Amino acid sequence: MRTWIQALSLRGKLMAGIVVCLLLPAVVSFFVSNWFTQDVMKEQVTGNSRESLKIVDQYVGNQLDRMLYILNLLQFDPDLHLFVTELGQMDPVRQPYEIVQTKLKLNKRLDAILASFDPLYLTILLPNGDFWANYSSFDFDPKQLFDKSWYQETSELAHYQTRWVGGEPNYVRNTDGVRHPYVLTLAKSIRSGDQLRAVAVVSLDAAALQKLFSSSKQEETLLITDREGRIVFDKEMDRIGTLFPFRDQLPSEGQASLIEVDGEANLLIAEELNPQWRLVSMSPYKQASKPIQAIRRIDFLIQTLCLIVFAGVLLYLTGALTTPIRRLAQTVVRIESGHLGERSGIRGRDEVGRLGFVFDRMLDRIETMVQSIIREQEHKRKAELAMLQAQINPHFLFNILNSIRMRILLRGDAENADLISSLSSLLRMTINRNNEFISLHEEIEMIGQYVRLINVRLGDRLQLKLSVASDAVLAEVPRFVLQPIIENAYLHGFARKGGTITIHAHLVADGRLNIVIADSGVGISKERLEKLRADLQGEGAAKERASAGLSGIGLRNVYERLRLIYKERCSFEMDSELGQGTTITLIIPQQREEE
Repeated sequence: MRTWIQALSLRGKLMAGIVVCLLLPAVVSFFVSNWFTQDVMKEQVTGNSRESLKIVDQYVGNQLDRMLYILNLLQFDPDLHLFVTELGQMDPVRQPYEIVQTKLKLNKRLDAILASFDPLYLTILLPNGDFWANYSSFDFDPKQLFDKSWYQETSELAHYQTRWVGGEPNYVRNTDGVRHPYVLTLAKSIRSGDQLRAVAVVSLDAAALQKLFSSSKQEETLLITDREGRIVFDKEMDRIGTLFPFRDQLPSEGQASLIEVDGEANLLIAEELNPQWRLVSMSPYKQASKPIQAIRRIDFLIQTLCLIVFAGVLLYLTGALTTPIRRLAQTVVRIESGHLGERSGIRGRDEVGRLGFVFDRMLDRIETMVQSIIREQEHKRKAELAMLQAQINPHFLFNILNSIRMRILLRGDAENADLISSLSSLLRMTINRNNEFISLHEEIEMIGQYVRLINVRLGDRLQLKLSVASDAVLAEVPRFVLQPIIENAYLHGFARKGGTITIHAHLVADGRLNIVIADSGVGISKERLEKLRADLQGEGAAKERASAGLSGIGLRNVYERLRLIYKERCSFEMDSELGQGTTITLIIPQQREEE
C-alpha cells in the first residue's frame, strides 16, 4: 500500500486525497448516523410497546382487583362471612331447608355485587362437601373443583394469602351460550381464626381478555406469565400453560432487551401485574425502524449527490493547479540528464508562478556554486596533505622505544624491558588507525599489556582473569572496544586501587559474540546506575574524542561506536550493586551492518 502511494504522482496523490477526504466523512457520517438511530429506533419501539402495555395493564389490573375484591369481601364482610360459616356447618341431609334459605340470602347479597362486574364466576367450596356458585351447575358440577391440585394448597393458606391459579379450562358457558376455552382463576381460603370455613374460587371469562389482546398489532405479542415463565394467558390459546421460550431473557421492570427470533430482532418488555404475574410484550424491531430507515436512505442519497458535485469541482481545480507543477517536474528531469541550460519558464502571481521564477534563478546560480565547491575541495585536500606531512613518523617512535628496550635488556633488567615492550605495543595500537577491527585475541592481548602497565603503580594488585572459549578467540571486534571498560573499572570501580577484573567470552547460538566484563569494585547505587544508562542512550553535550588519549574514549564512545557499526543488532548492558561490583555485557555480531 505504501509503495503504491509513493508511486503516484503529485496530481494522483492530490486526487486520491480528495476522494478520501470526501468519502471518509460520508462513510463516518453514515455509520455514526446508523449507530445513533439504533437507540432512537429502540426508544420508539419501546415507547409504542409501553403504550400498548399501559392499556392492557390497566384493564387486566382492574379485572384482577375486582376478583380480589370479591374474595376479600367473603373474608371480611360480617354478613357474608356468617352465611359462608353457617353453610359450611349445616348437614345437607338433615338441614336442606336451612341450606336453601342461607343460599338465597347469599344469592341476594352477591348477585347485586357481581352484576356490576364483567362476567365473573364465583364458586364457594364448603368443608362439608357442599358448594355455592353463581352459575348453572347443569353443564359442570362445581364439586369437581375439590379434585384440583391447587385446592389442597389453597385450603392451607392463611386468610390474607391468595392462590394465583392462572389459566384453567372453562367450565361455564357465557350469556351467548359460547364457552371460551379458558378462564382466568384466583382462589382464597375463608377462615375464622385458624378454622377453615370455605375455599372461594373466582374466575374471569377470558373472552374479554382475548378481544383486548387481539386488538394489538398483528406482529406484536402480548401475554401474561407467572414467576416460573409459564404462560397464564395468550391470544394464541394453544400456548396457555406452556413455558414462554424466552423466559430467561425477560428484562427487569422498566427495562427492555433485544432478542433474536427466527433470525429477526425483537424487543422484549415486561411489566409487573402483581407479585405473581407479569405482562409481557414482544415487538418486531424491523417494523418500527422502517420510517427512520427511509430518512437515512434519503440522507445518504443527498450526501452521495453532494459528494459527486464536490469531487468534480475539486478535480477540475486540482488539474489547473498541478499542470504547472508537472511542467516544473519535467524541467527538473531534463536538468538531471545534463541539460543545465534548461529553464521552466513558469511565471505568474500565485505561489506556483513564484516557485517557477525562483527555480529558474536558482539554476542560474548552480554553476557558480559548483565552481565554489570545487575550489573548497581543492583547498581541503591541500590542508590534509600539509597535516600528514607535519606528523611525526610513528615508526621513528617505535624504533626508539625498541632501542631503549634492547639496551635495558642487555643490562639484565628483563622486567623493565617487558614494560617498555608493553608500552610500545600499546602506543602502536593507539597510533595505528588503519585497522578498525581486530581479533578478540589481539584485543585481550592489548588489555593484558595495559593492565601490566597499570600494575607498575599498583604493585600487581590489579588482577585480570580470562575465560575465553576457543570458538571466540578469532572473533572480530572493533579495536579498543574493551580498553575503555577496563580503564573505567580501574578509575571508578577500584578508585585507582587493586581488584579483580574477569572477562568471559563465547559465541552464542545465533553466531554473535558474548563478552562479559565483571569487576570486584565498589559498585554503583541504583540511582546512579539509572542515570548512567540514561546518559548512554542520550545525546551528550560534549562527546569524548578518541584522539584525546587512552582514557578519552569512555563508555559512551564504546556504546556509540557499537551502535554506529552494528545498529540495533548489538547489545550493551550494565548492571551493578553497591559493594557487589559492576558487570558489563556486550553482544557483538560477526557481520557488520551494510552501509
